[in-house]
Amino acid sequence: MARVNRLAVGIFGRINAGKSTLMNLLTQQETSIIDSQPGTTADIKNAIMEIHSIGPVRILDTAGLDENSDLGGKKRKKALIALEEVDLVILVIDPIQAFVSMQLEVEELISSHVAKKGKKLAVVFNIHSDSKSRLLDTRATIQEATEFCRVILPDRKNTMFLSCDLSVQNNYPTLVKLISDAKPNDMAPVPLLPFLNPRSTVLMHIPLDEESPTGRLLRPQEMTMEFLLRMMAPIGVYRTDLTLARSASHLLSNGEKEKFTNFLTALQQASHGLQLVITDSQAIDVMSKWVPEDIPLTTFSIMMINQSAGGDMSLFLHGVKVMNTLSSSSRVLITEACNHDRVAEDIGTVQIPDKLQKRFPGITVNHAFGREFPDVAKLRTYDLVIHCGGCMISRQKLSARIDFLAEAEVPLTNYGFALSWFEGPAVLSRVLEPWKVK
Repeated sequence: MARVNRLAVGIFGRINAGKSTLMNLLTQQETSIIDSQPGTTADIKNAIMEIHSIGPVRILDTAGLDENSDLGGKKRKKALIALEEVDLVILVIDPIQAFVSMQLEVEELISSHVAKKGKKLAVVFNIHSDSKSRLLDTRATIQEATEFCRVILPDRKNTMFLSCDLSVQNNYPTLVKLISDAKPNDMAPVPLLPFLNPRSTVLMHIPLDEESPTGRLLRPQEMTMEFLLRMMAPIGVYRTDLTLARSASHLLSNGEKEKFTNFLTALQQASHGLQLVITDSQAIDVMSKWVPEDIPLTTFSIMMINQSAGGDMSLFLHGVKVMNTLSSSSRVLITEACNHDRVAEDIGTVQIPDKLQKRFPGITVNHAFGREFPDVAKLRTYDLVIHCGGCMISRQKLSARIDFLAEAEVPLTNYGFALSWFEGPAVLSRVLEPWKVK
């Protein structure tokens, strides 16, 4: 189940500018409710679709940023967070609405955030059939109203824009072309395992503990299998009973190790070698001892965070080095991007916290689950954030989280990095070696 690399497009603007009309024009259905009553869009609307000339797209329709109420403030905060998570910002402006009011605060706010975050920007001027009549009292033309609005753009010369009536269905091709022309150029996903050789064998070590769902593999495991099959790489799949592997009884632990070693040897002989063993991060304590040193070893979590971070793991390497400076008075935030029923020896709520408490008695460990993420002020109260592999969120959302942490000046690392660190410098170095991270 490969993670689809979607272009994330966010629609922003003031109340009744035409944001939801644009959303419905793109999706060709009533995805967002349209009404003249201000504040109709109360929360962010998401649409997942394919646009023939663009590819997979995720479209976000946000609430108007000029609603003056406590609820409006919450909507504005959520919309600006969403702006951090998109590739392309579409600023919708009703130039008559703006010109008559002589106010451009909302448009300036969006433009400044776009410039600050380095996002791509396109502007759509929503020209209604009654736009001329609405301008009669001002004696201005539609072009003059449009130029009045363009003064707030950080780069007037190079910002692509379109003037059209968004309620007219025939304007769909023109709108799609604007998005296609304005989107970032580099949208290609990072390969899951870019260092592998085609047709050479890989062993996937999958413990299948009590946390594993019935009837399917976890997403990183499914993605890895699909990736390897497409590159014609032979795959070996093995399950170790970690309880037996860690048993204090040498009879039990050695028996489990012998079964694994026999399987590994048979796989090597059948395939003329083994180019990689990739394991669940929670089993790195066992696999780092059982897999011979001459066979490369890494974890699913490190693989996922490498792809989610666009192939740059330097930030996570810096974060794991910070673990050397933690103490009993430190505060650590463990964050997972998904919500699930956490039972037994859950990695985020049990295993990593227990290891931290054992190494630094009294250390404070908090958690953040799902798609919500602490704001910058709250992040600043932590000495380190340990993030999961990010397989259930988009690369845009992970990028936004990284930006928040950078602003808060809080180091970040990953489950795979952290669990390997607990096993010592040699193990951490070993799981990172295939990625050439230093």
